[in-house]
Amino acid sequence: MAVTLITTLDKQVIVLTILLILLSVVANRLWHQKHDIIFYCTGAILGPIVEIICTANGVWRYEHPTFLNVPLWVPFAWGIMAVMVTRIAETFVKIEKR
Repeated sequence: MAVTLITTLDKQVIVLTILLILLSVVANRLWHQKHDIIFYCTGAILGPIVEIICTANGVWRYEHPTFLNVPLWVPFAWGIMAVMVTRIAETFVKIEKR
């Protein structure tokens, strides 16, 4: 869902940011595990740092940056992705243990 929002609303930075925040809150309420907050915050902090470094060095650019060459929604997208990747990895570990 986050990818769909990002690809369809990338020009509407504020709307996209609000929707990603809402998605984060709803997902956390419905499918919360203890470590999700840690992974979410880690992704929301480290992901944008890498994005800021890369955009500052011309590796890529955003069409609608709002802060330090990245859009406002980037930390929330990275937070969601960190939790998703963790969940996928946990699923593979469970399958492998069978």
